[in-house]
Amino acid sequence: MLEIRAIMDSAVEDVLNFKTCCGARTFDQNLEIHVKNTGSDPVVVPSRFDLEGGFGTYRVETLIPHGDQYIAPGVTIAFYCTMEPGRWADARRMIFQDNQGRSYPVDIIHEQKE
Repeated sequence: MLEIRAIMDSAVEDVLNFKTCCGARTFDQNLEIHVKNTGSDPVVVPSRFDLEGGFGTYRVETLIPHGDQYIAPGVTIAFYCTMEPGRWADARRMIFQDNQGRSYPVDIIHEQKE
């Protein structure tokens, strides 16, 4: 079982650029996604997810880190990507899949701005 938490407008770009210092830069990484394996068996998750909303279904395949990610029981990993704010505002659900074809949907709760 996966527990998924999305954080839009995270400060991750500043953190990643600080960590890479003189190396490669990551620009506009405004969406941070925490994926925790709450089950008792390891799960392998490809670096992609589907986003559903008024626009239909949109596949995001530009996650960092790239490739299949092994998640041991009890471990949380983080993915990062660029997300267009308008698309995110219209998004209702995010769906990850593991390499066994199991789906892990999570409803997106948008915080109300004051």
